[in-house]
Amino acid sequence: MQRHCAILHPLIVIVLVTMAELFAAQLGYAQTWLAAAYPELANLGPTDAAGAVIWSHGISPDSEDSEAPTPPFMARLRDAGWDIFRLNRWRANDTFAASAQALIQAVQRLKQKGYRRVTLAGQSFGGFLSLKVANVSDDVDAVIATAPAAYGTYADQYETWRANATELYPLLARVRRARVMLFFFHGDEFDPGGRGERSRDILTEHRLDYVVIDQPRQLTTHWAAATPLFARLYGGCILAFLQASNFMPDAQCKGGTYWAAVPTPSRFAGAAFGVSSDAAAR
Repeated sequence: MQRHCAILHPLIVIVLVTMAELFAAQLGYAQTWLAAAYPELANLGPTDAAGAVIWSHGISPDSEDSEAPTPPFMARLRDAGWDIFRLNRWRANDTFAASAQALIQAVQRLKQKGYRRVTLAGQSFGGFLSLKVANVSDDVDAVIATAPAAYGTYADQYETWRANATELYPLLARVRRARVMLFFFHGDEFDPGGRGERSRDILTEHRLDYVVIDQPRQLTTHWAAATPLFARLYGGCILAFLQASNFMPDAQCKGGTYWAAVPTPSRFAGAAFGVSSDAAAR
């Protein structure tokens, strides 16, 4: 009997360890998941949609941002025929390494399903995360980053706060092929300042198609992009930026419309240049 127990004991340990590893893997997977941003509405699907957008929320120390609503400007893209998804992440497992890998896999799945274009959009940490994935994936066609930040505020620690700039610039320099749209806001406690001009210089140097909106009037604080006013002022320009077939280094948003002085061919195929969006400015 003792001999049988001696044999069974290590087998039981092996079984329990295996079950624990499987449970941990499933738990980790459950902490990050791709979901429809508007589950009450059916997606158009890869054939009929203009493309897919994956929204990545920020991260908070004391709340789950995965429960925060999708920002209103995403509805503008949905209404224009884009399928909108969210990469929801529990903060307990929300690291650059784990979340970037999950986002890379989500992009791959959407491309495999047949979506012609995949855009990554993100707020704060989600903006950094979107740019990080655009550094390593050729499947990312565009990035929209609003108030990108991942290293705390000035009140947290000065050197950490500065990293919201010094760590952003290498990300921009390593974007593989995606067009990039950045928003920086006045009164953002995560912003060390000066990021708009430096970002333009980097994106121009690396010959990426881009638009940088720096300190726009009427929009302040780190969370400005989550407001209906932001959607009204810039929703149309964001849509036109994704669809435009021509870019210039000085491309910008004017009155809710994507604008550049002289059209030149872009690497991307899309809708007609300079798509108007007067409704966005009303």
